[in-house]
Amino acid sequence: MRVVVVGGGIAGAELIRCASAHEALELVLIEPKPRIECQALYPELLSGKVSVEDITAPLKPFCERVGATLISERAISLEEGVVVCERSRVEYDVVVVATGATQNYYGIRGAERAFSIHTLEHALRARQFIESHSPERIVIVGSGLTGVETACELAESLDATIYIVEMMDRVLPTFPERTSSLVGKTLESRGVRVLTSLGVCAIEEEGVALSDGSVLECDMVIWTAGIRPSSFVESLSLPKRNGWLLTDRYLRVREDVFVIGDNAWVEVDGKIATKTGMEAERQARHTAENLARLERGTPLFPYRVRASTDSPVALISTGCGCAVGVYGRMCITMPSRLIYAVKSWIDRSFIRRFR
Repeated sequence: MRVVVVGGGIAGAELIRCASAHEALELVLIEPKPRIECQALYPELLSGKVSVEDITAPLKPFCERVGATLISERAISLEEGVVVCERSRVEYDVVVVATGATQNYYGIRGAERAFSIHTLEHALRARQFIESHSPERIVIVGSGLTGVETACELAESLDATIYIVEMMDRVLPTFPERTSSLVGKTLESRGVRVLTSLGVCAIEEEGVALSDGSVLECDMVIWTAGIRPSSFVESLSLPKRNGWLLTDRYLRVREDVFVIGDNAWVEVDGKIATKTGMEAERQARHTAENLARLERGTPLFPYRVRASTDSPVALISTGCGCAVGVYGRMCITMPSRLIYAVKSWIDRSFIRRFR
């Protein structure tokens, strides 16, 4: 059975790795980037704690080692039994869409002035700016996981004033209030200035124009305020919810199309999966087993969401070698250095398995 995987991020690469154990599956990966990247470590790349080599693994040697065919092109669209790429047409028996997501700027005027750390290239561009310009005032737009971790990393590594601007009334608004409160206090202790209940109207040369009519002057703006589906997902005429591909309990949108990772809306038994690396990896492993079952003609197993929007699971770096853990309504703060060590080991082990 020929399985074509579109996207070589966390979900796609892990699927290829796990599915390669099943010899009856012919695996093809479509990915234009030359490397697998650990996005969870982009904030530490920005602060200089890790290098590009620490958080990436080359795709070609990995694919050769597991017996998968790598097509270094960008997928454009999906036809019946064919993935249309920039220069070629790739036939499939089953296709797995794992293209991830892209940064959402919500049409904000001047957003092109902001830096992003959503991709390796963007993170490196931001790091180069910091190294060459030594900004004294940095504004981070958005206080989700990436925004909070970026603020903590920069507060630790730079002699600069760091601001977080959040439209909601607390940082980490998708997490329980106790987690938001604890992390908010940690940010303040690190010297980060948190501005909540303020929207961004525009990004101008002198700074960030806010919804209260003020302008927050700064030397650098880093945008971490949301994601949207990739252009490939937007081109697909398949069931969607809020723009994301809507899966069934087996992570399919139709019998020959599976969807995993950030580009999927996964809702099983009333639980909506979070768009996190942990969920992406679990979905990849589950789908690898179901692909083997599909090839054998045996029933598929339904997926069970572990990290849901109403019961999140996460390890959040708070800088200075510390982190907090979140498990549902619980926020685990001690021992903070041990929690960070566990998070660091998990993040780095992801890349090691592809080398």
